[in-house]
Amino acid sequence: MINRIEVWVTLKANQVLAGEMVCEIGGDGRGRGAFRYVPDYLNHTGAFALDPVSLPLGEGEFNVEHPGVFGVFEDSLPDVWGRRLLVRKNDIPLHQQILANLLLKLGASGLGALSYAEQGVPERIVSEASVLNLDRLVRGAEAFERGDKSDIDINLLLGAGSSPGGARPKALVHDEQADKHYLAKFPSIKDNVDVVRIEAATMVLAKKAGLDVPSTKLIECGSRPVLLVERFDILPQGRRHMVSLQTLLKATGYYHARYTDLLDVMRKVSADPQVDSERLFRQMAFNAVVHNTDDHLKNFWMTCTCEEGWRLSPAFDLVPDIGQRGEHVLFFDLDPVYPGRANLERMGRVWGVSGAVEIVEQVFTAVAGWREEFNACGVMQKDIEQFSEIDDYLSR
Repeated sequence: MINRIEVWVTLKANQVLAGEMVCEIGGDGRGRGAFRYVPDYLNHTGAFALDPVSLPLGEGEFNVEHPGVFGVFEDSLPDVWGRRLLVRKNDIPLHQQILANLLLKLGASGLGALSYAEQGVPERIVSEASVLNLDRLVRGAEAFERGDKSDIDINLLLGAGSSPGGARPKALVHDEQADKHYLAKFPSIKDNVDVVRIEAATMVLAKKAGLDVPSTKLIECGSRPVLLVERFDILPQGRRHMVSLQTLLKATGYYHARYTDLLDVMRKVSADPQVDSERLFRQMAFNAVVHNTDDHLKNFWMTCTCEEGWRLSPAFDLVPDIGQRGEHVLFFDLDPVYPGRANLERMGRVWGVSGAVEIVEQVFTAVAGWREEFNACGVMQKDIEQFSEIDDYLSR
């Protein structure tokens, strides 16, 4: 099976053909692929590399082995939850659920600046629902999780896209009155704690700690909370291109990566490596003390526009150790466990971060009020007590 796909990128308000790719799936199920930039894109004044590590801007063909699609294009696809919706919406049989075919079904409805078509400008589909329909979206998400195939609210859910990263119920929504675009995050029928309110509170703490985070709103849909997280890929003049740190680090399978690995590749591509180094260090310190063990590489992104160049994205998906996994996905130095305040300060100095001690102080001061913030967001006391290790981390 061979798929030929045109890759389009939004430059300001215009969709421009950036390149062409081919993906071939052999009889053994393994894929191989190739990509090349088209000459018109290479000559465009606003052109940038879609992946500055694996696809530097230039002539020639770039080849990739299994699964046959470069990571930056797979980054366009939604998460586990969103892929289930994409498959259901387009009625894609199992044997056709390969990455190349999913990209063609995604078309121009994904996050970021990339879109895909067999030939010709892909139609920019508004894959969002209105915030006025949040009640129905919540009900549709619950029905979809239960495996209900007849609930009418599922059809509304299928019309709203999802995002990369994570496997929890969510949808893309638009507030027409304020003209703001959000990722709406819903409760799951599998939740043992109030994940939505916990994330809302943690995002508030992150903002108080000085992290660059998207604007959020916690609202009630009946008795169920919904967290609205403002999208940072949409701009008044177009879209921001996005690539995950997992792609930039070429990490596959069960990887072992350290925060310093993120730092190294980010400094190579960032338009302002000093500022982005400080932002990454602040996020690392926050993840450590709030015990956010869900710090995998798909939760760190770089964004790009013609005007901004490559920059570290705002922080998102910030929660304490809800899964009670104990260890972080990313290693701080040589260990996946809380390193302690003194070691965080030392790492900041080694990184060459200006004011590392002051940054750690700001983070710890903000997180010290975590119980009050959780209470303010309506988190029940029994759920709060599950994260009492945060108090221990603050003291050492």
